[in-house]
Amino acid sequence: MLKLALIGIILTLFGIILAYIIYSKQKKTASEDSERIKRIESSVTKIEHGIKSEYSFIDGLLDLNDTQKIEIFKIGMKLKEENNHYEAIKRFRLLLGLNLSDEQQAAVLSLIGNNFYIIGDYDEALGSHKESLKFAEKAKNRFAQGIALANLGSIYQDKGELGKALDYHEKALEIDREIRNRLGEAQDLGYIGLIYREKGELDKALEYHEKALGMASEIGYRLGEAQAFGNIGLVYQNKGELGKALEYHEKALEITRKIGEKLGEEQVLGNIGLVYREKGELDKALEYHEKALKIAHEIGYRLGEANQLGNIGLVYRERGELNKALEYHEKALGFACEMGYRLGEANQLANIGILYQNKGELDKALEYHGKALIQFHEIGYGLGEANELGNIGVLYQGKGELDKALEYHEKALKIAHEIGYKLSEANQLGNIGLIYWYKGEPEKALEYLEEALNKFDLIKAYLSITKTSKIIKNIKNEQ
Repeated sequence: MLKLALIGIILTLFGIILAYIIYSKQKKTASEDSERIKRIESSVTKIEHGIKSEYSFIDGLLDLNDTQKIEIFKIGMKLKEENNHYEAIKRFRLLLGLNLSDEQQAAVLSLIGNNFYIIGDYDEALGSHKESLKFAEKAKNRFAQGIALANLGSIYQDKGELGKALDYHEKALEIDREIRNRLGEAQDLGYIGLIYREKGELDKALEYHEKALGMASEIGYRLGEAQAFGNIGLVYQNKGELGKALEYHEKALEITRKIGEKLGEEQVLGNIGLVYREKGELDKALEYHEKALKIAHEIGYRLGEANQLGNIGLVYRERGELNKALEYHEKALGFACEMGYRLGEANQLANIGILYQNKGELDKALEYHGKALIQFHEIGYGLGEANELGNIGVLYQGKGELDKALEYHEKALKIAHEIGYKLSEANQLGNIGLIYWYKGEPEKALEYLEEALNKFDLIKAYLSITKTSKIIKNIKNEQ
């Protein structure tokens, strides 16, 4: 009997992360744009250590004229670079109590928000960036407003709330166009492209990434070009055109190597590994993830190390080497715990749960999925919470406890609907349909499965369309 099972949330790196962006308050000319780009590309490996793109407005803090404030700021930045984010947050919060201007308050709150974002505490990150936006508006600083809006968009995107994410990034784009910040405009276009990709609107996503690529090329922003090539590769990956996806990732890799951007190189190698895993070329996938892991280790990028360890674990899982997979996921979990990276912890707990599920140890799988569910709930990551509720539902389904399974899938469906995440909605509808089939209620099963099929069709989830269509056909044949 075919089964449509949600396999859980897997931490993978999509796209190339940006540099830590310092915006100038002065009117931008072509030569100033060029100078800013040089500053960004030369400093990227020193100051960007998160697994996600982040923007910070630190103009006002560059003008601090108080020795105590400067010292606290420097210590906070050093702690952030060392991935000691909780201690960095403490230092930045000290600054908030030291008679700062509105512009400086916006800057410090932006830094606090980004530290919470990196460690996956989305609710705290949202609160800080919303406060940053208020101070930026009070200071009438359009650059700072655009940055706060972009950060809010990124958080909502990670939470799976794509409608809200799109709204914030479009507002950021409007401001960047108004103030002629072409670098910011290129990044906004890229983020909007990523949202459309997640919504399943792949042609629209491609359109935005190509616009971002064109703008990055015009202003000579090579890192932005690499990012756009990587994002276009991801769209083709979603379209199932894996050869074309590889072609674009290779272009991104060539640029990152040419400009000596090791962090970007690590990310692209990881993405190429993901494509080879999808192609079923597991030895090649392993080779690329190991190269990425080596670079992450060399540059001291611990979150990257954790991520690649997790990806290597996934490759071993697909090879059926479950004990080896478990070893890598546990290493990744250890890294995430050491750094206080709660989103990473939750993802690895979920991956370990899936491994125990594959090993047939359902009670142990439930234990790990339960821990992951608590983490996702506590950090406010609705998409992760919905996926884990779905995973727990699948486990109860496997144990034959269909009513309990139904309860969890319905909870998952409610959250997925609330955050507007169509893929998760479709998965849960499919799982609910299967349960009704197992319970001997084929008409109700068909109702849910056909609704799931419509949603899969809407977002062009081709593999799920094929699987769901077969299940519907089987049920109809049995009637």
